[in-house]
Amino acid sequence: MQPAGKLVNEARGIDRAGRDLLAASAPFVSLILLLPLLVGCSSARTPPAVPVAVVRAQWTAERAAKLSQSRNWPAAAQEWSLAAERFGLLNDQASEAIALHNLGQAQRELGQNDAARRRLEQAASLNETLGRTNEWWRNQIALLQLEALSADNATLRARFEKLAPGSERLTDRAVRGLFLNELALWRQTQGDFTNATASFLEAARLFARGADPDGHAAVVANLARLFEARKNFEEALRYWRIALAEFQGLADPRGIACALAGQGRSQFAAQRDLPAAEELLRRAARNYRALQCASETRTTLELLVNCLLAEGKKSEAISVQTELRELAGGSIPSPTQ
Repeated sequence: MQPAGKLVNEARGIDRAGRDLLAASAPFVSLILLLPLLVGCSSARTPPAVPVAVVRAQWTAERAAKLSQSRNWPAAAQEWSLAAERFGLLNDQASEAIALHNLGQAQRELGQNDAARRRLEQAASLNETLGRTNEWWRNQIALLQLEALSADNATLRARFEKLAPGSERLTDRAVRGLFLNELALWRQTQGDFTNATASFLEAARLFARGADPDGHAAVVANLARLFEARKNFEEALRYWRIALAEFQGLADPRGIACALAGQGRSQFAAQRDLPAAEELLRRAARNYRALQCASETRTTLELLVNCLLAEGKKSEAISVQTELRELAGGSIPSPTQ
């Protein structure tokens, strides 16, 4: 039985620097798109023996998926590459496209953007040939995310202009929601906050109608960041609270850390209830540390230092600053106020 080609969100979120959903220092949340390989079928009859070559290819893809889930990107990239090769030898182009897409995503996480672009383009070409429209769109969305990491705004704008007309005809709510999320992120970087807000809200509506809680939580977090950028901290706090509740419902540790940090950051920026902001930032930093997110831990601790100083807690600020210096190899100066 052919593996199914349905795409799902492996990680939620979202940022422009690493495209990992939930970095406290990053301005945006994007959705990492992995294609799982679903194998097997039920039947009243004893199924025929699966050829050894097929079993090997499927086993390699399953192992690669587990490595991606655990965010072991070097090993995941190696296994997805092998899976793509094995499916290619079987002329199973649909599964080969899935493996190539996931290989590109792993390479992007490793900072190998040129290689990632080639793999995603290969996957898109196969899916176009096979007439797999939704999978082709997800390849294109992954390419949009990749191009957003570069300074080449012209290329990114050209891809949006190419895709936008066709997106109006998309009937798959999840795929259209993913595209609108990326469109909103881009519009926000261009300073078009009104249309960015509209795109985020429409994406959230589509994810809600399509029963996609992961996508909905990511878009809510993006809306919170947008209102932060506009210094509308009342709305930012409202959306961060919603995002926190949704990430908790999903049992998503990275999402929870992101929402805690965002809520604490907005509360401190609004200069309201600083003790509560301090507690939120402490919890976010603790969670990021447990998740081994060094950059996010550092950014959250830096904000915590500022919050403690604003509360007049200089000795506690110095203690946190000591931890920061250890994280940064001694390059961060001690507080002077």
